Amino acid sequence: MNDTIQHTIVSRRTIRKFQPDDIPLHTIVDILEDAKWAPNHKLREPWEVMLYKGDGKGHLIEHIQESIARTEFDEEKAEKKKEKINQFIRNIPIHLLVTVKAATTEKERHEDFAATCAFIQNIQLLSWAKGLGVVWKTNGFIFDPIFREAMGLEPGDVIVGMLHIGKPAFIPNPKERKSIKNKLTIYDTQPKKQPSFF
Repeated sequence: MNDTIQHTIVSRRTIRKFQPDDIPLHTIVDILEDAKWAPNHKLREPWEVMLYKGDGKGHLIEHIQESIARTEFDEEKAEKKKEKINQFIRNIPIHLLVTVKAATTEKERHEDFAATCAFIQNIQLLSWAKGLGVVWKTNGFIFDPIFREAMGLEPGDVIVGMLHIGKPAFIPNPKERKSIKNKLTIYDTQPKKQPSFF
């Protein structure tokens, strides 16, 4: 089992090109059921998920395009972006909008955001284990308060990301990553106190 977990973590790739094949709804629900076992403080389970598929994707596209129209002042660029997002959403079978509810304290906000990121990574790993690819995006529209309100969110709620899920059409080769030794500081002895001259 440990070898399987290690292989899934290391072999997973971000997928940007997808096959148009439909994904059964129960497959995604099963993934979400397992992903909910992400660590979270005081078992608040702070994540919320909106799932768009089939004709339901039109609702998502409409509000994204409206956000683009509000935030892109170059009309020609705006039209290109709107058409690009239309094709992108329609050509991928499953889209998840993953959000976290507003918390009352900075500590809870920090904890809940971190827990939801762990939930998202679980989704990515579980999807990969089932032969599905995911790209986790944080496009500009998720920060648009009018878009968030249109999606039914309350002030202070946060969209952690959009996950686009489908069967990979292309799996990229792994990109080199730095050794963790470059990011690791080890303390295994008690630091000596500097002598005080005062």
